[in-house]
Amino acid sequence: MQTLEVLDKKIRTAEELLSVVKTMKSLAAVNIRQYERAVVSLEAYRRVVDQGWQALFRYAGVEPGPVSNKQAVVIVIGSDQGMCGQFNDIIAATALAESRKRREKDVAVTFWCVGERVAAAIDDGGDPPSLEYQAPGSLTAVHHMVGDMIGKLERWQRTRGTESFYLCHNALSGKMGYEQTFYPVLPLDHSWMRRHQETPWPSKCIPLLGLSGQELFRQLFRQYLYVSIYRALVQSLAGENSARLAAMQSAEKNIDELQGDLKKLFREQRQMNITNELLDIISGFEVLKDRTAL
Repeated sequence: MQTLEVLDKKIRTAEELLSVVKTMKSLAAVNIRQYERAVVSLEAYRRVVDQGWQALFRYAGVEPGPVSNKQAVVIVIGSDQGMCGQFNDIIAATALAESRKRREKDVAVTFWCVGERVAAAIDDGGDPPSLEYQAPGSLTAVHHMVGDMIGKLERWQRTRGTESFYLCHNALSGKMGYEQTFYPVLPLDHSWMRRHQETPWPSKCIPLLGLSGQELFRQLFRQYLYVSIYRALVQSLAGENSARLAAMQSAEKNIDELQGDLKKLFREQRQMNITNELLDIISGFEVLKDRTAL
């Protein structure tokens, strides 16, 4: 049986833990909102980039060149932070499953991983990553990482002839949840070009292109990569915080139940102690009473 001192210590420990959990829950909720706003802001910029592609393909006569789909890079985005459940394992499993489908079509797949934990999960699946990044913890870190990734993507295109790039990450789904996404970023093929050509221009004014077609293509290409990778990283951060929020809410519920059980035990133990003390007093009184009678 536990003493009152032990139970009181456990109750205070539970209260301190509950305070930490509530703080983490609040931080996760704030972060989700921050990353959601970043994605919304990015969508406005993406529309501008898409209009640039429209203008290029409709009025400059530039077309994407032939591409080879025999080599592919899959960028898998995870988390280096804890308290988010199976966030990394699930996205790693999705990436490995999708890569197997492409290997069945004789495509050589290479992994780039964002986050040490998801990199370890990919490695455990039998595919050591060719490149690893630490998971970003802020929008500033995301910006710097995207710039570095774009440089490496372009270098792999030139030196290795890699044309196919995919993004695989978790994204916020609903108020508290996330889902796995896997989609191509490159190549920019003719079907992609036709979609932009066939999209109606939003006004009657024909745009003036201040750059040559090839230079404009190069600039838009970099902005397209920036928007795609930045959005994926931010969506993953929002999904990660959603997973953490759900975990903290579950932990808060469990701690509340534990506190209730501990307080109930504390009251029962205190009542038992009081009862035992009263019995001792009564027993002592009866003994003294008997001695006085003698």
